[in-house]
Amino acid sequence: MCTKLSRTSGRFRTTQAFIALSIIPEGGVASKTISIARLGAYEIRMFSGLPSWQGGVPLIWIELFDHGARLSLDSCGCHEIDDAVAGFDALVAQAEIPN
Repeated sequence: MCTKLSRTSGRFRTTQAFIALSIIPEGGVASKTISIARLGAYEIRMFSGLPSWQGGVPLIWIELFDHGARLSLDSCGCHEIDDAVAGFDALVAQAEIPN
């Protein structure tokens, strides 16, 4: 379980997840998902769009998921790895804010 993530660690984790997603074989109708970090009851995960998504739809999504409430709190679409890193950093900041 992570309690505090450095900017370098976040870039590394996000890049690893991005690469790992790209090598998971397409499995039909379900999206591919990888957990990037866990901060208490929160999880930040990356998932790819469905193969049928095209055009301006983001290549991947980053999501902040609350396991206690069992719901997605926020997400962002990303077209490039730098977008994913920025999205990850924003979601980490959101997860670290006390309620």
